[in-house]
Amino acid sequence: MPIVKQLVVTLENRPGALAMLCSELAKVAVNIEAIQATEAGPISPVRLLVSHIDVARNVCDKLGLKTVVEPALVVGMSHRPGSLGRVMRKLSAKGINVDYVYGTIEKGTKQAVVVMGVSDLAAAAKIAH
Repeated sequence: MPIVKQLVVTLENRPGALAMLCSELAKVAVNIEAIQATEAGPISPVRLLVSHIDVARNVCDKLGLKTVVEPALVVGMSHRPGSLGRVMRKLSAKGINVDYVYGTIEKGTKQAVVVMGVSDLAAAAKIAH
């Protein structure tokens, strides 16, 4: 179970804010390997596992975005029913609380799937098909 560094970016919860961040990271060849963004209010934390954390942090600094680097645990597991529960029970048995969790994989492939909550689902479905 490797410990990694993730970037937590404080981002305005408004149309275009996440698009801007992702686009700026792409311009400097920073790959987003995992992301968690929630609807926490007008300002939301966005957790990112990225290919180059120092470069990503510099991008955020230039954009005037507050960032924090924090450790996270990455757990590889088989894509089978019960795998996540088994890990959770092991952590629980040791008195370890899980504050958040994110991640997914499309069944039968190694391709990541991003799940989004949007303000206009029908319009977004047409655009992102």
